Amino acid sequence: MKNPVVIYEDESLAEVREKIKKYNVDSFPVLNINNEPTGILTGLALTTTQDDLADKRVYDIMKPVEDICVVKEFEETNTIFNKSCELFFVVDDLGKFKSLIRKRHVMKMHYEKLQHSVSKHRSFMSCVDSGVLLLSRVGNIVEANKRSEEIFDLDANEIVGMHISDVLDSQDISTIKAEDKESYSTVLNLRNKKIIIFKEPVLRKNKYIGCVLTARDITEYNRIEEQLSSEKTEKEILKTIFDMAYDGLIVVDSEGYVKMISNAYKKFLGLEKENLVGKHVTEVIENTRLHIVAKTGVSEIGDLQKIKDNYIIASRIPVFENGKVTNVVGKVMFRNIGELDELYNKITKIEQQLENYRDEITQMNKAKYRFSNIVGKSSAIKQAISMAKKSAYTDSSVLILGESGTGKELFAQSIHNSSARRGNPFIKVNCAAIPDDLLESELFGYEEGSFTGAKKGGKIGKFEAADQGTIFLDEIGDMPLNMQAKLLRTIQEREIERIGSTKTKKIDVRIIAATNRNIQQMIEAKKFRLDLYYRLNVVTLHIPALRERTEDIEELSKSFIEKFRVRYLKKIETISESAIMKLKRYNWPGNVRELENIIERAINIIDEGSVIRPKHLPLDISSNYDFEELKTLKEIVEETERKAILNCLEAVNFNKSKASKILGISRTAFYEKIDKYNLDV
Repeated sequence: MKNPVVIYEDESLAEVREKIKKYNVDSFPVLNINNEPTGILTGLALTTTQDDLADKRVYDIMKPVEDICVVKEFEETNTIFNKSCELFFVVDDLGKFKSLIRKRHVMKMHYEKLQHSVSKHRSFMSCVDSGVLLLSRVGNIVEANKRSEEIFDLDANEIVGMHISDVLDSQDISTIKAEDKESYSTVLNLRNKKIIIFKEPVLRKNKYIGCVLTARDITEYNRIEEQLSSEKTEKEILKTIFDMAYDGLIVVDSEGYVKMISNAYKKFLGLEKENLVGKHVTEVIENTRLHIVAKTGVSEIGDLQKIKDNYIIASRIPVFENGKVTNVVGKVMFRNIGELDELYNKITKIEQQLENYRDEITQMNKAKYRFSNIVGKSSAIKQAISMAKKSAYTDSSVLILGESGTGKELFAQSIHNSSARRGNPFIKVNCAAIPDDLLESELFGYEEGSFTGAKKGGKIGKFEAADQGTIFLDEIGDMPLNMQAKLLRTIQEREIERIGSTKTKKIDVRIIAATNRNIQQMIEAKKFRLDLYYRLNVVTLHIPALRERTEDIEELSKSFIEKFRVRYLKKIETISESAIMKLKRYNWPGNVRELENIIERAINIIDEGSVIRPKHLPLDISSNYDFEELKTLKEIVEETERKAILNCLEAVNFNKSKASKILGISRTAFYEKIDKYNLDV
């Protein structure tokens, strides 16, 4: 989270220019007097301003805050993935500005955490003394550690990708059962080696996705068994055993009494300071079977045993002399199955993280608006909605024309969500926001090493990401001519070619383009290709400006009130009739987006009351009066009287007693006139 230099909305642009020189930044967050975010001012907007900077204020040219999402400073970072913004204002619980944050920085942080988890997982794999193989649910090896090279006499890079049956050669692999969800252990003879294998399933969301095999070469252990079966002295036998005692070892006699135990085993049991020789093994090791093996004379290899809430893998080998059991050797093959469990948990966690990232990316590339989200009952907006709904039934290209702030993206998303492609990606590209030299790589992707700074593995382009779905090319009128030619080829051939590649890839993408420019004038000025226009202009959708649908202003205002009163926890109920009249007289150069900003501003500045009134509107709207059409003398008198009463009420903050005194009429007559003119006060 960055700590940027901030400016205030009433600062002069001349002051801001000095700040740009001083701090060498290209954009400033804009705050109001309450330190609440209201917009953002870019250096580009400042440099393109032609007027005298001393007479201009920040709020005249700033980008309003509704274009940037607002998040709380203690929110979970993954909540921003469900929002369409790239730049976020960070505020505290009181709505005060704290800092700025970008979505790509949060994604980078999550990705680095994933990389760290993968690195820890690989480090753990390399430290395990046993050979470890990760198998898919059908038995293919997806990962192997270095120890597995020695055990299976194969390079670890060769093992990956092989089926477990290929690694075990002609051995009977029916006991491995990679598809089986049960855990078990077994011993196999492999190329003059005896291998003990332990298998544990890996589950994700209670579904079997594969397993982990741990393998250990026990050939040396068998050699000890052969030595024990010969007529060597007890001293020689024990010396040989303890020479290889890198894990827990114990020897008991035919009755189960401890004759010798390794320090490693005593440490594992937490009894390193005690003399255990002479004690019965059942007093030393819980759940032991050494005394049972002493009676049965049957070896137990790779048996699962629970000791001190830990599961271990133990082997028990009887030593015979003259056909009778004289000793039993016990060895811990894997001292803590919890370590193996930790490996399983890490693998599962990584899989879950990958799944979460896939879900987050999928959500980011989904269209969230539908036709039901479009507010308005005017004939102009109804006609636009009707045409848009018809276009949703086909795969034809759509060109959406309309001024800035009219809701072109809202229509584009609604068309996608009503089409047969609604279950597939909706990818938005703002052609005006991407530098010309990066636009081609963004649209079509690139191969690894295709240019300096290219990412390892290359990068998928927006068209590939939108395959089977819809791509929305916003501000298409700002696309440079050379890219227009490549876009035309993509539309005609239905295929793309990454930068640095010699291969083409077929794609199935529906194109919706939008612009607030006059395309016909651009074609005449040779700034937009006529053939591309014909390709995009299969269905043309004109989104009316707000001044062309003023009858929708009241409904739009009330919908914005509902949206922002919930967000800011304000008890705002409605907007007064007089305020609606002011709004309808305004020209609306910023269209619906500007109306939304004005309603949000009004909700923020209301200190008391539950109704938005003209005094809560910007001065250029609240002071706007039109010349009335010619009327009868009676109508003019009544209208003048009505306005005089309303203006007087506004001047005294709607105190009816003061207003009646100022106007020089009785309170009874004053209230009669309020009822006569249906004044909402």
